[in-house]
Amino acid sequence: AVADVDAPPLFNDRFINKCVEKKDGIFEMEGLFQLYQWQLWQTKEKCNPGLPVNLHERCYEIFISEEPRISKFQNGVVDQLTYLS
Repeated sequence: AVADVDAPPLFNDRFINKCVEKKDGIFEMEGLFQLYQWQLWQTKEKCNPGLPVNLHERCYEIFISEEPRISKFQNGVVDQLTYLS
């Protein structure tokens, strides 16, 4: 997703099935965050069908359950943009 390149051999039905198999207690919160972001990317790229609805909803609930945390990198970008303006 970072390179914005679709990878059908990696993110295919087998990947989705493995996610479904592992969803019950195996994924930690960070993994569910990442799955939700992957799902957003899949939607944007109109790629694979993505996660099943129940897993997608679980990931979404986890994703919105906490306040966003701003990284040092994001703060640095803001500082540079403020400096330039």
